[in-house]
Amino acid sequence: MLIETLSVREAREQLPTVLERFRKGDRTPVGVGSHRKTEAIMVSVEVFDELTAERNQSLAQAAASVRAEGLAIGSDAEAIMERWARGELSTTQMRELVRQLYAS
Repeated sequence: MLIETLSVREAREQLPTVLERFRKGDRTPVGVGSHRKTEAIMVSVEVFDELTAERNQSLAQAAASVRAEGLAIGSDAEAIMERWARGELSTTQMRELVRQLYAS
């Protein structure tokens, strides 16, 4: 997917326009970065909520799978996975932190 990327200056200047696009239902992400290199993405709250809901659904399915095996997810691992669902951790970071919990 090709994402429109604005410089920080352009993003600052065009923020009202971008917000108006989102208010009108435009779901197209807008990148922000230096030298046209995308470093962050702006999305509507609707898109963000959908992405977060998908992550929460993935966690629920994973927990159900673990329970089906007769196992339980520890509270420490659950806290790490919840941070992932909120977007605070990348998938790689989440996996590494959970692996560290169970390392022998």
